[in-house]
Amino acid sequence: MRREVRAGLGRARQFGNFGALGAAWIFTEESWIKDHLAFLSFGKLRGSYGTTGSDQVGDYGYLTRWSSLGSIALRWCATLHPTQHADPNFHWPTNKKLARRIDLGFFKDRFHLSVDYYRDRSDDQLVQFPTPLLSGFSGVIANSPALVQNSGVEFYA
Repeated sequence: MRREVRAGLGRARQFGNFGALGAAWIFTEESWIKDHLAFLSFGKLRGSYGTTGSDQVGDYGYLTRWSSLGSIALRWCATLHPTQHADPNFHWPTNKKLARRIDLGFFKDRFHLSVDYYRDRSDDQLVQFPTPLLSGFSGVIANSPALVQNSGVEFYA
């Protein structure tokens, strides 16, 4: 029985499930808005949330790699030395995106205003961690538990 390993991810975490959901509502189509807010010619609320993984994962990142380059030959036999430390827990970095927006049109769409709110969070990024050289490696690539967030509000007129 042959097992295929995808990309550089460990066997236990080589696949990921990512999805998204979005919805929008044109609230100016409602009769109660038309009756009470005649100056508002267009109004739309929308939002979305989704998760993605990163495809910037190198091949065989969970395995120990060996090389004979730069090794000293002993009695005409090339020696091998490890160039990458094994990490069986190597897994997908996760990006989570949240977006909300309101679009407004006033006085028969003579004036427009749009307001966006966004929040992007990245978790489990693959980072090169330095290690002491006496371990045989100058660094190890592993998932960082740090959470990086970028958020903001944008206005368009």
